[in-house]
Amino acid sequence: MPIAVVIPLYNHENYIGEALRSVLEQTRPVQRIVVIDDGSRDRSVDMVRKFEDNRITLRTQENAGAHVTLNRAVAEAARDCEFIAVLNSDDLFHPERLEKCVGFLESNPSADVVCTALKLIDPSGAVLEDSHPKARWARTVWAAGEDDLCAWLGIANFAKSSSNFVARREAFLTHPFRAYRYVHDYFFAAICALEHKLGVLRDELLYYRTHPSNTIKSDPLEKVTREVLQMNLDLVREIAPRLAGSLQMRRDFAAYLRNLLGNHADFRAEAFVQVLGQLVAQMPTEALDGMVRGMTGAEFPELSEPSSRVLKKQIAEAEKISAMKNEMERSNWLRIGRKLGFLSDSF
Repeated sequence: MPIAVVIPLYNHENYIGEALRSVLEQTRPVQRIVVIDDGSRDRSVDMVRKFEDNRITLRTQENAGAHVTLNRAVAEAARDCEFIAVLNSDDLFHPERLEKCVGFLESNPSADVVCTALKLIDPSGAVLEDSHPKARWARTVWAAGEDDLCAWLGIANFAKSSSNFVARREAFLTHPFRAYRYVHDYFFAAICALEHKLGVLRDELLYYRTHPSNTIKSDPLEKVTREVLQMNLDLVREIAPRLAGSLQMRRDFAAYLRNLLGNHADFRAEAFVQVLGQLVAQMPTEALDGMVRGMTGAEFPELSEPSSRVLKKQIAEAEKISAMKNEMERSNWLRIGRKLGFLSDSF
């Protein structure tokens, strides 16, 4: 099956060459590489033009944002390629990434998307030492991994980046990247997990570059937390029509939400509660009461599930999260974050 890699490019003249080489050196060759420059003001386009490989297609456009650029690149690649991998222009693929990821999708027809463990690299491309706070943070997030991907995503966005998605084209076309600045990858991972279309490989097959200009680190925290709130409200809206007819989706989203409400990162439960309160307050009392009274055990079997069974599940989940938090408490990154006001003392 044909494979394409799509690369949204913006002001990465120092990194795009290395990114392209990591694609060209894959053990499973690609048939197409679609690079779309999103209005770079540096020499990024010139760096791409140095590559004389007829598999590379370069497009340029006025600055439109990452989600527009990604969706345009996907649409072009989807014309003749069954599998599509995303690579942001400052990240790198492990040489075996496509061989293992596409192989996973070929062997698991129920999965439409796969992401992998990753390594963090610095601006020069060197892998961060295990003792580095950011590397330890990432390792702890992956150590918290469990079979329930929805619950795991509630703890943290373990996918980390849109670079970490290799998918069948239908997955990207069905769920195009949304107009977020920071979390289009998080929404995509969450909706795919809730639909049981997401797979995970524990192999470290992506090199994610950390540098001062990473989008989510270069803007005020309030913008990030507000967008994470918006993303989760959008997620509720997206799945709402399907919740009544699917006990499994209700359970999966409950597992996600249960961990999300105690999230250590950029979700603020208090803000979520405020929005929920306003929505309930605006709903007519008769409509709200009727909705609750209309829920029967026949349609919603969880209403009659023994409390002891529910409690046993929740205790097991709480113990796992507690162990993760204890590990993270030893991180200098958290202590620095609290001192600078990036994280509350509640975590």
